[in-house]
Amino acid sequence: MTAEIDTVLAVGAHGRFAGLVPPALRGKGIKVRALVRDDAAAAAALRNGAAELARGDLRNPGTLVAAVRGVQGVFHIGPAFAPDEAEMGLNMVRAARQEGVAKFVYSSVIQPTYAKLPNHASKIVVEQALFESGLDYTILRPTNVFQNLVAAWPAIVKT
Repeated sequence: MTAEIDTVLAVGAHGRFAGLVPPALRGKGIKVRALVRDDAAAAAALRNGAAELARGDLRNPGTLVAAVRGVQGVFHIGPAFAPDEAEMGLNMVRAARQEGVAKFVYSSVIQPTYAKLPNHASKIVVEQALFESGLDYTILRPTNVFQNLVAAWPAIVKT
């Protein structure tokens, strides 16, 4: 994200991974508007450092256009294992394009072309839309999110 970016819409700013976005951007003088669906997510996003909230649903394109309006950047991470994750990502890309967002950062997976894993295959659809969108984009391909192992660690140790 560059200096001319004042505000970024962050999908998942209430969660463990994207919840790291608000403090990181705040440290660079960039405000985060968190996309949230409910009061619990709103409270968590504010605790994580979001400066603004936008109520919306990745399945409802109209709410996304309103959420994106006035921001210069979008950080998008889709909900893990949602059967319609690709469509939700496409909705966000379309909203960002419609509103002329300057930068789109997409958190994908290490192997989006591996079709045997539907949650991976859904990412390539969104990546392709970004390639064709005309938006300035960055695609992140994290290999593993180790924080997800914390909850599973006791069961791993038992086996």
